[in-house]
Amino acid sequence: MFIGTIAFGQSVQIDTFRLEKSERFKDIQSEKMNFPVVRSGNKEIDSLINFDLKNRFTRYEYPIQNLDSTLLKWAGDQIVFLDFQVTYNQSGILSINVSAEGCGAYCTYWTDYFNYSTQSGKWLDINSVVDTTGLFRKMVIEDKMEQYDKARLELKEALNDPDWGLTEDEYDSALEFYNECDNSFKLIQFALYPDSIEIIEECWLPHVMKPLTPIIELKYAFSEIGEYLKIKN
Repeated sequence: MFIGTIAFGQSVQIDTFRLEKSERFKDIQSEKMNFPVVRSGNKEIDSLINFDLKNRFTRYEYPIQNLDSTLLKWAGDQIVFLDFQVTYNQSGILSINVSAEGCGAYCTYWTDYFNYSTQSGKWLDINSVVDTTGLFRKMVIEDKMEQYDKARLELKEALNDPDWGLTEDEYDSALEFYNECDNSFKLIQFALYPDSIEIIEECWLPHVMKPLTPIIELKYAFSEIGEYLKIKN
């Protein structure tokens, strides 16, 4: 374990908790085994953010244990990659994402997104930073639907392309996943950047179908959606 530091001028400081490689995965484990630790200068706020972050990311597997103990137990027997990115750290708001790859019968890579007030230590949902009750929601949903329609067309093209080798059954299964993801979309996960907000939409397909995963990008510049923002930028 090692603690490193990333400084952000007048913004909060982000330390890095580095885990050593586990014996089980020492041959394939990445050098990147890093988890963020927030240092605002206020111990109460730091405790709120760091405890909530580790619990949300580990799905509350060890809800009352400290960060060191939780990560060593949680990551030791399943994680081969762990790293984070700070995308926004200003105006009393921290936006950070944590990515990991875990291996069991096969390996799965994922990213989770976290947003906090560095003034109160509270978790921020999307309604805290942008008005999702009206035209902004309508715009996002329309963009999402348009991209899923495009993905369905590309899936059909793949079925008709002999180089893909896609079967009718595989096409039908993938299409069912596309439709389910499209219909169940919710404005929940998001990431902030210095000049924009990204709504996270991920459509999870079974491991054998990963190459068919649709890429849905919903990113909006603050300059374009200023009337809907609830934060200063």
